Amino acid sequence: MTERGAPAWRRLARRVITAPGLRLLLPGWPDSGRRIVQYPALAPLLGRAVQQVGAVRVALNAGAGEGLHTPLIRAMAPAAVLLEFDVAVCPDAPDRGTARFSASLTAIPLATGSVDLAVCTEVLEHVTDDDAAVSELRRVLADGGSLVLSVPTPPAVFDPAHVREGYTLAQLSALLGRHGLDVLDVQYCMHALFKLVLKRWRPRRVPLAVIVGLSWLDRWMRIGVPMDIAVVARAARPPTILASTP
Repeated sequence: MTERGAPAWRRLARRVITAPGLRLLLPGWPDSGRRIVQYPALAPLLGRAVQQVGAVRVALNAGAGEGLHTPLIRAMAPAAVLLEFDVAVCPDAPDRGTARFSASLTAIPLATGSVDLAVCTEVLEHVTDDDAAVSELRRVLADGGSLVLSVPTPPAVFDPAHVREGYTLAQLSALLGRHGLDVLDVQYCMHALFKLVLKRWRPRRVPLAVIVGLSWLDRWMRIGVPMDIAVVARAARPPTILASTP
């Protein structure tokens, strides 16, 4: 039944539920806070990556999920063709310049050297063969292209979906370096208050207002040891192809 054909009480209920103020009282999802706390780390790194590349013709959002950081990438590279994929089916593309498809990080169905800018946030810790994943990211990057990548760094909040807790800067730099990616800059985020969000969050129990409020406080106060690291790396050397290529 369409919205116009729905009973009056149902239309009114939907309007009330989706009102901005009331929406904050409804249960939320941690990704609403992740965007808040990661923006100060990712924005300057993306800015440097775009400056390093120059004209970004093709950008890749690898492991995009529901497109959490799509607006930020699009703002930094407005003229680029944006390709986004995840292992699950992605939602519809938000504009004609964006294409979404399903794929694995260890077998990206793109031509070698076809991407100027690649972004991969909170994905590598889910991939058993991280060498193959980084090899694929380097393969699709053009020489001189840039990669912006974020991962947890110990001590991280436990997540049963992770195959490893995360990476130190030394470990991440070594992993990227093995595949011809040189780290140029690093940022940290997700401190004690956002860790509290992740520790205490339960489905349908934590109001969005609590998640958003603690996330903004975490962004401003930065108490404790950070649990997330973001880097920008340059594809400065020939790639080492470990994964099968399309």
